[in-house]
Amino acid sequence: MLDGLTPTKTYLTKEEFIFNSLREAIMQCKILPGERLVIDHLSETYKVSSIPIRTVLQRLQAEGLVDIIPHTGAVVSGISLDTIDELFTILSSLENMAFSVAVRKITEQDIADLERIMVIMDRAAEQANADEWSDYNRIFHIRIAEIAQMNILIDFTKRIFDQWERIRRFYLFKEVFAHRLPQSQKDHRDMFELLKQHKAAELTEKTSRHNTLAKEAYQTWINTTIVKDQPTN
Repeated sequence: MLDGLTPTKTYLTKEEFIFNSLREAIMQCKILPGERLVIDHLSETYKVSSIPIRTVLQRLQAEGLVDIIPHTGAVVSGISLDTIDELFTILSSLENMAFSVAVRKITEQDIADLERIMVIMDRAAEQANADEWSDYNRIFHIRIAEIAQMNILIDFTKRIFDQWERIRRFYLFKEVFAHRLPQSQKDHRDMFELLKQHKAAELTEKTSRHNTLAKEAYQTWINTTIVKDQPTN
């Protein structure tokens, strides 16, 4: 379960290292939903006492990635297909809010920063590199929330994209994601252009339409691939 899990960054403390190591493993579904996180085993794995492990599990619980259940202990939070509709509804609202504020505050430096992100997303889409595109799509939307200068919105945006990434990886949406990638990138290019032109109404319409079509595509794939293959009683 935990063998070979090494986060890619350098951290200041052992606790921070453990937190990011476990978080990365959960996000990438190397530790699966419903899997137990046993304190003694984690202490042995990371060569620390139970105290930093408990602190890390509490931090992961605060992010919605771990459930701490009485008389059972810590388990990785579950993922349900039912959450997809809820996730896209929240995501659309967050993105519309971020864009509506960012369109009034964006600077030339912000535009230059977003253009660099867009270039990477263009390349990833052309190369059908879904993982890289998804990573920079997250960065793009967090950057929009940062331009809006709304800290709570930034935090919520990060959490929503984290949950989406877990769902994407767990259900292996590679086929539908790859199919939608060219259109998704075109939509994001359009959003960026509307943002640069300060066209708030058109931007809201474009963002809402993009998320509606994305949700429909994933739900169709679920109904024809996952639900169809589930055994009936």
